Amino acid sequence: MPDRNLVQFIRVSLCGSKVAAGSPRAGREKPATRALGAERLTPIVLFAIGSPIVVEYVETCRRLCRAIGAAVKNYDGPVFFTDAAKVVGVHELTPAVTAWPCFCPLFTPANRFAATTEALALGFVFPEALIDPTAIVASTTTVGGGTFVNAGCIVGAETVIGEHVVVNRGVSIGHHAEIAAFASLGPSVVLGGHVKVGRGATVGAGAVVLPNVEIGEHAVVGAGAVVVAGVPARTKAFGNPARIREAGLADF
Repeated sequence: MPDRNLVQFIRVSLCGSKVAAGSPRAGREKPATRALGAERLTPIVLFAIGSPIVVEYVETCRRLCRAIGAAVKNYDGPVFFTDAAKVVGVHELTPAVTAWPCFCPLFTPANRFAATTEALALGFVFPEALIDPTAIVASTTTVGGGTFVNAGCIVGAETVIGEHVVVNRGVSIGHHAEIAAFASLGPSVVLGGHVKVGRGATVGAGAVVLPNVEIGEHAVVGAGAVVVAGVPARTKAFGNPARIREAGLADF
């Protein structure tokens, strides 16, 4: 195993899963390595359960044989977690619950950032990544705490995925890619080798980003786009080939 101050994969869970440990602090790009031991049996917490993507986290936990100890409803409105007995409000939290590893199942980067900030203020920690056992992840890939890698993903060698990233179903990431904190990759996105995706950026479903292209911070790439050149920060790009359609987008 390489000696580096980054998360390394540890293939020791009950169902043969791959679990990464990371930093409890949001926004840091190089989380500290932490060995897995008793946390193999530790339940996790889903914080903010008002998005349909919650069900994807639940399915991954089922495949990992990893219990969900609590699902936190932080705002009024519909919830997508079906086990009502485990749904709690923020005023019902106990120290035992806030000590469990936490994930914020929201696809939109700004929403996930807001939920993560709230969870940290309540005492939650984000020491692990949640990686579906059907994903194929290179042994030299590193992943930050709070990140979710969904079913069927392929991640190439020497790739770095930051904290609180969502990599949705069937995404393919080439070698030496860099995915910054709070970025979101929609289903079936394809990223070539040496691609960089900036903090809080979104790449829509089915988009293809050619090798060596950089997607700027808080940029949005539309579904099905083919990106052949860099996308500046805080812009929207759509089409084949992708062209800049809007600028001046907000950050978090």
